[in-house]
Amino acid sequence: MLPDAFDLPPYTITRTRRRSLELRVFPDARVEVRAPLHASPADISAFLAGRRDWLRRTLVRMAERPGPLRLQLAEGAQHPFLGRPLTLRLASGARKAVRREDELYLSAPSAEQLPAVLLSWYRAQAYQYFEAEIDRHFPFFAARGHGRPTLRVKQMKSRWGSLSSRGFINLNLALIRLPPACLEYVVVHELCHLEEMNHGPRFKALMDQRLPDWRARRLLVNRLPRIELVSAESGAAIG
Repeated sequence: MLPDAFDLPPYTITRTRRRSLELRVFPDARVEVRAPLHASPADISAFLAGRRDWLRRTLVRMAERPGPLRLQLAEGAQHPFLGRPLTLRLASGARKAVRREDELYLSAPSAEQLPAVLLSWYRAQAYQYFEAEIDRHFPFFAARGHGRPTLRVKQMKSRWGSLSSRGFINLNLALIRLPPACLEYVVVHELCHLEEMNHGPRFKALMDQRLPDWRARRLLVNRLPRIELVSAESGAAIG
């Protein structure tokens, strides 16, 4: 736990051609401020001062989060898919990945290629399920005059999702491993940013309207461990 007398931790400043200030906290507790090129030191200091409580809560939550769940890419290992375990079945042969009920059959010419096969399967499933979730919730926002954002599935280290002003909704590939309630929370969160780009009272009111239990779902997402894929032979992280 962090002490009650909380001082701002060290942070880096990254200047880009953006319009607003943004505060990011990475899984290793690094803090970054993303700032417009024209932002002054006084602007950045005032921005951080206004987000001191949020930063403290975020760092406390991260300190309490369990360590990473290290999954082996090995015969019989269980890997999560939409919150349920899939048992891996590995073989040599043509490159493919086939899910059969609670088992996932992976095949590749060599063991070194299996991580890429598994990642490709997860990515294909992610596009399918993420698009379906967006389609399910978007009509409400379309009726309010918003255009449907284009999905991009990305491997993101510090965020579950984001909404781009250029019309993209970016969702973390790792969401395909979490329970559907977590995926729905992140999708609704990002779609609400079509109308409210901050996390102020109007954003929270919109979240309350679209997903009344969103706070409980956010807590679940934040308490789940980060997943690492490791080599059965070396034990080293590979993805």
